[in-house]
Amino acid sequence: MAPTKLVQIIIRAQGHVNVQATHSSTFEVTLGSTLSIRGDCIIGVNASHSAQDINNLLGAILKRVDTKVRTHLSVGEITDQVQGFGSPHLLLTSPTSLVWRKSAFIDERTIAIRCDKSAKDLNRQLIESLQQPNAVLQVALVVIPGAT
Repeated sequence: MAPTKLVQIIIRAQGHVNVQATHSSTFEVTLGSTLSIRGDCIIGVNASHSAQDINNLLGAILKRVDTKVRTHLSVGEITDQVQGFGSPHLLLTSPTSLVWRKSAFIDERTIAIRCDKSAKDLNRQLIESLQQPNAVLQVALVVIPGAT
């Protein structure tokens, strides 16, 4: 099957003084406004979308076996990119957060699996920027069906 057009959605979140980004297998953005230092995978709070929202917009594409997921993270001019994959097993039902995983584990928050980066692998300048509460994180989720 020939690849179809890519689909992109922009998610916005804010930084927080407690962003640590030291988790070795995931990273997350949450709709919540608070973050403890134990939340070492969370890179943004007050997110504009949850997994449930993404399901309503892109679920049919993300749940294809042949979908590649590119995630572009930026705070101003500081950027990073993560490559991962969709899955027919994605639930996309969480009303509170979105999680990218290096593993193939899936729960209600998971939006991409087998990613090439986790929180600890992200650009450290990006993470330092996200430790400022007024930082705005832009997450461009690019979904490419038929790409695997």
